[in-house]
Amino acid sequence: MNRNDDYEIYEGIVEDIIYYNEDNGYVIANIDIYNELICIKGLIPFLKEGDHIRVMGIMEVHNFYGEQFNVKHAEHLKPTEKDEIYNYLSSGIIKGIGESTASLLVEAFGERTLDIIQYEPEKLLAIAGIGPKKLEQIILSYKEQYELRDFIIYFQNLSISINLAMKIYRKFGQEAIAIVSKNPYILADELVGVGFKQADQLAMRMGIDFHSPYRIASGILYMLNKEAGNGNTFTYEEHLISSVKLELRVKTEEIEIRLTDLIVEGDVVRAIDSEGKSIYYLPALHYAEGQVASRLLNIQTEASEINHTYVDKFIEEFESTRGILLAEKQKEAVAESIKSGVFVLTGGPGTGKTTIINAIIGIFESVGKEILLAAPTGRAAKRMTEATQRESKTIHRLLEFQGENQFQKNSDDPLTADVIIIDEISMVDILLMYRFLDAVPRGAHLIFVGDADQLPSVGPGAVLKDLLTCDWIKNVALNEIFRQEETSLIALNAHLINKGEQPILNRSDKDFFFMNRTKAEDIVEEIKSLIKERLPSYYNLNPLEDIQVISPVKGSGVGIDVLNEVLQSVINPMSDKKTEYHNGKRIFRTGDKVMQIKNNYNIEWTTKWAEEGKGVFNGDIGFVKAIDLSDRTMTVLFDLEREVIYDFSALDELTLAYAITVHKSQGSEFKAVIMPMAFIPPMLMSRNILYTSITRARELVVLVGEKRALSQMIQRTHEAKRNSGLSQKLALLSMMIGE
Repeated sequence: MNRNDDYEIYEGIVEDIIYYNEDNGYVIANIDIYNELICIKGLIPFLKEGDHIRVMGIMEVHNFYGEQFNVKHAEHLKPTEKDEIYNYLSSGIIKGIGESTASLLVEAFGERTLDIIQYEPEKLLAIAGIGPKKLEQIILSYKEQYELRDFIIYFQNLSISINLAMKIYRKFGQEAIAIVSKNPYILADELVGVGFKQADQLAMRMGIDFHSPYRIASGILYMLNKEAGNGNTFTYEEHLISSVKLELRVKTEEIEIRLTDLIVEGDVVRAIDSEGKSIYYLPALHYAEGQVASRLLNIQTEASEINHTYVDKFIEEFESTRGILLAEKQKEAVAESIKSGVFVLTGGPGTGKTTIINAIIGIFESVGKEILLAAPTGRAAKRMTEATQRESKTIHRLLEFQGENQFQKNSDDPLTADVIIIDEISMVDILLMYRFLDAVPRGAHLIFVGDADQLPSVGPGAVLKDLLTCDWIKNVALNEIFRQEETSLIALNAHLINKGEQPILNRSDKDFFFMNRTKAEDIVEEIKSLIKERLPSYYNLNPLEDIQVISPVKGSGVGIDVLNEVLQSVINPMSDKKTEYHNGKRIFRTGDKVMQIKNNYNIEWTTKWAEEGKGVFNGDIGFVKAIDLSDRTMTVLFDLEREVIYDFSALDELTLAYAITVHKSQGSEFKAVIMPMAFIPPMLMSRNILYTSITRARELVVLVGEKRALSQMIQRTHEAKRNSGLSQKLALLSMMIGE
């Protein structure tokens, strides 16, 4: 032990860690100092057993725990002797290095091993078993052990969590402190998961001027991004300025000056709507709208001519082969699909959309056309494959997504197809639509399929609704429920609800039930009972894979936050055989059902067939396959095929998915759906919320709660109108094709 003014200094080896908080790095541990154990406590990021550390602080006496050394400053020391270096590396502290690799490294580089890793890491490629990918893992892990610690301590003093500090470091590298010190608002502009408010709080702690141009510019962009998050592609001038003024508490003149600067700099686009009002776009959204409109026009006018004189004969043969009779609307849909360059088919459950998709595929194949099928999500694509017996891909995989919003398939290297059919088109936002249309080859026919009564896309835009308003894009709406579907109350009730009528409930041997409960805790208890015992027993359903709880709301007594906590304890309870990781208030456990809640374009995935790719997207559902506490990683299997390894710092992108929101359920289908019926915020008690939820079920719907709440949802038709300029752009093009 040494002394430094008022502080004592100890140096030793971490013997064991008693407590460690992943969010802020607070630790309680025992360190071995010449065979004497001393208990230390304080903020020491990434501390692990076997670390050699020097700590400065004050010895205190706790009434219950006894002597504890309160650490004010800590320094990680590098091992210097060969045996120390081997022990350090073989402990697994550096990802990618185990006992055998540690032995090879020390044998090759001796006492210079750690310097080689830090300053000349390319030399590690000469060691057996270390390739480029493993070398990258070793370098990153080593930086976390040394370089990143000092960096994190700097940001901890500004009340930034370890996980966020790691994200900042990985985004900006060694220049991160200088970059963030100059303009902390860059975190909101360029870092996923950081909002303006968080960056603004940091800026205030750093002493940034309240009227800083950086602050006002970031506030404007924050508000435009917030509007995009709400589904709007543009924002009206009055609303934008008033919102920024309220959020930042600055003058209108300051906002107008900075808004003009942003327009000049190309970071904001100003346009005029059909009524002459000023509207403002993020550049990517403005560009996407314009491109979608013009490319749809090109596809409509350039589609290859197909002889459709024999359509009636084909339909007769199709009906004969299938043993069915198509309704007039269905026949019209088949005919229009080959006449039109762009065609939209809509309809609710039980209206025969799948039958018509198969008929459309058949008629195009009969004239030798090559067809591609796709859908926005993995589950929707899988369902399309099952319905058509042909391969269907997600749109991202169809376009060969490369990460960083880059696609291999585009106008320079288009898709190879004569016909492309996209299902669940209501889920496609304006940005993805642009990327897709950019890859459509000249002469191809496009067929979009969806349900106009579903909720709109999570991302910005109202693509399906805008397409349906376009007078030069042909659409057919199927609205008749067919005899083969009449045994299902799910389809029938979906249409009754859509018409504002009460559903048929609780008929024996049917598939639509209502359990009457009034209190929130009773609703949750009933849902718990249904999942744990009754549905698995009576319907032979797997609670984890077959049953999905869907709630309109996150908070409240029947929201997904409460439901996930309860259902995790029922479906995947704690066990000595399961590894757990505590991420703040959340617990992730091996076997958990989880969901990605934000797009991550760069995260890598692999399959058991050695296929590799990038990207996991908002709404993707998977299962926790493994948790490695030493490597600080969690492995998740999506769509039963894509395996993704998450660093613990990225787990804010995941949430439990035993219960999910209605918006997150779009495009998915489950054997059974359970939905709580309670009084929640009015904007979430609407007909299309209810309609979307129940149409996610294939075999069974159970509503639990108050019938008054059900009736109110059916009667309330409110749907927030989205600001979208696509319909206006499509209308302006109509004169170019003689309409």
